[in-house]
Amino acid sequence: MTGDIRVIRAGQMYRYYLRETVVGDGRRPARTPLRATQEQAGVPVGRWMGRGLAVLGLAPGEEATEARLRSMFGERGRHPYADRIEAERLAAGDSPKKAFKAGALGHAG
Repeated sequence: MTGDIRVIRAGQMYRYYLRETVVGDGRRPARTPLRATQEQAGVPVGRWMGRGLAVLGLAPGEEATEARLRSMFGERGRHPYADRIEAERLAAGDSPKKAFKAGALGHAG
């Protein structure tokens, strides 16, 4: 068995996770879609699990896509559906700043 030690800074963990861990501890080729790499490696797609899902409006077993993981872990605490939330708030007449804040985790409204 071999191991690597790497420095992972805040906001970069999802890159490591998406590049290596979710593809069966292999190495994901550049510009290859996550799902295609998972299928080639025989690794099932990631699914959301846990007690906090309802608070986020996520359903148990719902697919944890690359975009949703990037939003939540790579963009420092954005909701997995931040893009949709922002679009809805903009359509409702909110300012871009207010719409952006609505997609942040921990935002009360």
